[in-house]
Amino acid sequence: MAQKMLMMAVLVILGTTMATVTVANPTCLQSLMSCAPYFNNTDVQLPDDCCKPLQQAVATELICLCSLFNLPSLLSSFDIPYVGALRIANQCGVVDIISDCISAPSPAPFP
Repeated sequence: MAQKMLMMAVLVILGTTMATVTVANPTCLQSLMSCAPYFNNTDVQLPDDCCKPLQQAVATELICLCSLFNLPSLLSSFDIPYVGALRIANQCGVVDIISDCISAPSPAPFP
């Protein structure tokens, strides 16, 4: 019985640690990081190696991107300025999609 309790405690700790890592480093973050050189540079035409990964993330990881854009403090923790990220989304042609998920109301909590 003690072994089962110990094993359960280890699994809970591992599960919590894995969830923390997932939140701390979202999978879609890389799509924004490819644009890092352009966050504060407003005078440059964005290259495909910036926009293509972001467009792909919109197509395949929209919930992840919405989470990032809904938590500007999370973006800034990765040195991504919120305004710069929105500008890049606009220049890459995905700002409307991202804006929809930013302004979307969150589901009501269960009673």
